Amino acid sequence: MERLIVPCQNVVAASKRLELVYSNDSFSFVGGVNIQTGDISDYRHANYQQNITGRAFAFPFGRGSSGAGLVLMEMLRLGTAPGAILNIHTDPVVLTGPLICKHFYGQILPVVNLSAEDYAKLQGAKEVELFADRAELAIYK
Repeated sequence: MERLIVPCQNVVAASKRLELVYSNDSFSFVGGVNIQTGDISDYRHANYQQNITGRAFAFPFGRGSSGAGLVLMEMLRLGTAPGAILNIHTDPVVLTGPLICKHFYGQILPVVNLSAEDYAKLQGAKEVELFADRAELAIYK
């Protein structure tokens, strides 16, 4: 498996190696995901019916509702949340879920931001590896 290292910004840091679900589409957690199963439920989304539970979910930026953080919190509580979120720009509303869960539940949902150029390198990748102690991401193709 080919390994590529790219720089990133750890918004919420953790070390993990995860399968990747990649998208070029923006995403809304409110109405876009089945909270009970982790399946993408927005039929207009390119990843419709894919499961993001425990996987690194890459979408360029969030779209929509102020309830996104609450959806992520509930998914973390139920065990259906993604294993990490990778964005070009993480919407502050999306970020509230991982930050509050870290504080109240002691659960860490890593959030990583990449440049648009490096985000594009995720396409076709099978896995990613995040590092809590350094600002880089490993991409496995």
